[in-house]
This record gives sequence, C-alpha cells and structure tokens, in this order.
Amino acid sequence: MTLVSSLTVMPLKGLPLIHPGDDLAELLVKAAERVGYRFRNGDVLVVGQKAVSKSEGRLVDVGNIRPRKRAEEIARRTGKHPGFVEVVLRDAKMVVKAHEEALIVRTKQGWVCLNGGVDKSNVQGPVNYALLPENADASARRLRSGIKRLTGQNIGVIICDTHSRPFRRGQVEETIGIAGLNPMVDYRGKRDLFGYELLFKNVAVADELASAAELVMGQGREMVPAAIIRGLKRVRFQERAKSLDLVVDEAEDLFRGTL
Repeated sequence: MTLVSSLTVMPLKGLPLIHPGDDLAELLVKAAERVGYRFRNGDVLVVGQKAVSKSEGRLVDVGNIRPRKRAEEIARRTGKHPGFVEVVLRDAKMVVKAHEEALIVRTKQGWVCLNGGVDKSNVQGPVNYALLPENADASARRLRSGIKRLTGQNIGVIICDTHSRPFRRGQVEETIGIAGLNPMVDYRGKRDLFGYELLFKNVAVADELASAAELVMGQGREMVPAAIIRGLKRVRFQERAKSLDLVVDEAEDLFRGTL
C-alpha cells in the first residue's frame, strides 16, 4: 500500500449562512473557486453536519413541541427542556442512559451519541435546534452527485459531526455520512516491518479525515463548514460506501452494559 508524504487540508471560507432549500453543492463549488481550491478528481470533501442539516431544513423550534409523558419524565431526570427531550426521543431507537449528566441515545440511523445529535450551536434563535440529516449517506451522495454535475470531477464526500468518546476527554469529529470512498483501510492479513501478520489493524480513515478537516474548520465563530483534503493515497474510492460500516453492532460491542 502506497502512503503519502504530504497532505493538504484546505478550508472553504466565505460561505454565507446556510438556509433551508439552499443548493449546498453549488455554494461549496463557488466557495472553492473563490478561494482558489477548484475541485479535482480524488479530492475528499468534508462537510460539517450542521450545514447539511440546515440546507435540508432539519431545524426545529422546541418551544412548539408538545412532549409526551416519557419525555417529561426524562426531562425531570436530566434537567433538560421537555420539548428538547421529545425531539431527541422522536429520532431515537433506544435510550442508552439518561441522568443529570447526560442523555445518550442510539438513533434510528444507528449512532450512539449525546442528545441524539440534536444540537443548538450555530443555530439562530433561542429555542431552535438542528437535527441530524435523516439519511446522512444519502445526503453525501447528493452532494457528490451535485459537485460532479457542476465540475465534472469525481470526489469523495464525508459528512462529519462532533462526538464525545467513552473513556476520553474532549470531542472529535466523526463520520456520519459518506459517499464515494471506503471508510476503512484494512491492514489485516498484511505484514509489519518485521514480518508479523497484522490481525486487528482496520483503520477508520474516514474518521481520521473528518478530524483532520476540523483543524481548519473549527467549532465556534469561524464560519468554515467544509474543507477539501487533497493528496491522500490510502483511501479507496468506490461507488458504494456506508458510514454505518464504522459502527460496532451489539454482538461485537466489548463494552456493552458498562454505560
């Protein structure tokens, strides 16, 4: 496997605030042209979930939500707004943990995360929140198709979101949607420097790319919701890709029952 000696991560600055119905692919192409980073074949575009959710209208005013009894019970236990809890539960497959420190759910999409990914940051209005894309892989495919239509270039697309990690402080970006590239680089069965067979090395390269992009995108007032990554030779571009290939199912979960 050929590795790369250098990697370029290019922030797409100058995008306007995203609104429901905006053509996100067109906005990203124009931003890339404006800053001199025209898309090329083999690029990987990393886009923050919030920009995608806004363009798809995945916004909700929790003040207008009527909570059910279960949401009210969890709200009392966690100290959260009942309408907020109701929104989280509507997109949750199961509640993993609910107490005053955290509300952790497994979403219908398959992600285990705080508040089901329902997030207030960088959303205008005191009680407005953004939901995760309904199908982030489909969102990534639409972006990839739109950028190919506008530029003629074949790229990979990653939609990322900020996740906390068990047993680690702080948060990192992780992939929740993908199109055009394999999210893994599998070393199992290959040999190391000394000829030993690698048994467990299956690298989540999509998550590594998501975190690399965050270094130039930021989390606060930067207004940089996307970045282009260029020069990486380790990824395998392919038509079929599933972000849930990154998720450990219950049968494989070595930590089940610990949360």
